[in-house]
Amino acid sequence: MILKDGDAGTARVADDEPLDSTTLGAALDWLLHHEPPLQVMALSENGIAVPMPAGVPVDAANVLHGKASALDYFTADDLSDVVDAWDRARRTGASSASVHLTVDPERLVTLHFMDGRPQFGVYLGFLPAIPSDLQVAAPEPAVVLPRLGTVERDELSVVWSADEAATALLGRSREELIGTRLLDRSHPEDRPLAIASWMEMLARPGIHQRPSRLRYRRNDGRYVWLEITNDNRLSDKSVGRVVTQMVDVTEQMEAIEKLRANEELLRRLTEALPLGVVQIDAERRIVHANERLRSIVGVASAATVDEQFARAPATDREKLDAALDRLFLTGAAADLELSLDGTSGSRRCSVNVRSLSDDAGVVTGAIACVDDVTDRVRMREELRVRATFDDLTLCYNRPATLERLTQLLKAPDRRRSGLALLFVDLDRFKETNDRFGHAAGDELLRVVGQRLLVSARESDIVGRLGGDEFLVVLQGVATPQTALEIAERTAAAIALPVDLGGRRTVPRSSIGVAWTNGLVDADTLVARADTAMYEAKRRRIGPVLSSEPDALVES
Repeated sequence: MILKDGDAGTARVADDEPLDSTTLGAALDWLLHHEPPLQVMALSENGIAVPMPAGVPVDAANVLHGKASALDYFTADDLSDVVDAWDRARRTGASSASVHLTVDPERLVTLHFMDGRPQFGVYLGFLPAIPSDLQVAAPEPAVVLPRLGTVERDELSVVWSADEAATALLGRSREELIGTRLLDRSHPEDRPLAIASWMEMLARPGIHQRPSRLRYRRNDGRYVWLEITNDNRLSDKSVGRVVTQMVDVTEQMEAIEKLRANEELLRRLTEALPLGVVQIDAERRIVHANERLRSIVGVASAATVDEQFARAPATDREKLDAALDRLFLTGAAADLELSLDGTSGSRRCSVNVRSLSDDAGVVTGAIACVDDVTDRVRMREELRVRATFDDLTLCYNRPATLERLTQLLKAPDRRRSGLALLFVDLDRFKETNDRFGHAAGDELLRVVGQRLLVSARESDIVGRLGGDEFLVVLQGVATPQTALEIAERTAAAIALPVDLGGRRTVPRSSIGVAWTNGLVDADTLVARADTAMYEAKRRRIGPVLSSEPDALVES
């Protein structure tokens, strides 16, 4: 480090050699009387900022303050250089470094550290003048209140004595406290508790009183939370007073109040949601449930998940239990639907469950959102029915019928069991429409569809292809002859009299039968049954079996 002084010449200092006292004194004097004046900070041996000693010849305007340590003045990129300079100053007595200030990071300045302990008892740091608009104002000294104070009161709660800690806690001098009652300074909301606690203490001498947490107003207008414990020693002649100990619990109570405010905010948010919200702990006890949840599940109040969802069927409760088991074991989320039986009928709700964890990742509870999806499920079912069934006859519609037929033909066991297809066409249906009207024709189609459904087995599929054409898919038909016999019974079931608005008619049908137990696609099988149906219509001899045999039958 080289320090130049126009009057004293040049002082050259080796970076790693300790300075002798003469050189150190000259360098320090040069910095303290530098023109223009440098700004100076006082530092302890560990680099922490301390008040500037009165003996240091520096104007107050040039004293740096407002930072906790020297490091706080410089940018992050320069911190390593500052630490190195500080280490050299402690070894040699002086050091310098080129650094950037946090308040003016574009500006490169020279920092000097000097060991001023021999003269002033502190290390000194020197910087070029920092513009006043970039300086940090000196912080207001923090008011540190004591933790524990004691006052003595008589049976009327009048203060007879108070220690310094109590006066500091209450923000009043001893003279202001003596002869007054603490009750007069308590928060209006806390006054009933303060009175009740005092009266209980008087009525039960010798009984250890539970502390009460109360707010008291200081002279500066703010309230301090104190935990008050009264020791009734009125009967003790050596004391003859109530000894009141007060502990400052303001920070703790403010934290509790903040937490309570946050909880209240969350509760209000959940009440504003259109969903039911329930929070549970690890024992599946209910921590919080909003009003919407109670409305959805139909249970006004419950302590546990089982009680809250008591109206769900046993199978659905088992599903929910299994989902919670997985969640508490692995943290896995769950989305499921439950049925709920209530006075207004069965409802359907979706339940989305998510885990709550502590800082260590351990699942400590869960939160579930519950939505009434009854209308949505009903609409979904209606759409499914419309996409699957014919509105008039309630048979499968054409796309659904052909899709089911395709699935059955691709089944792995198709070679072990036969499948038959009946292609049903109503005879003279156009004449019915022309003679009796379209309403009568629709009624006839509805009746025929119902007769086909009634005569079919549970495993059979009855579909309406369109107009007056129907398909009946028969599973597990061992032979073509068996399929033909079923078709004849079907034709007989159709040919029962029907009353169409006072007009009696007997529907007739032409039925073509196709049978397979091999690898044939749906289009081919329908085409075979369609050809056989036209043959039956032409010959008018009842159901006709397709003359085109299945490939596996031929082999």
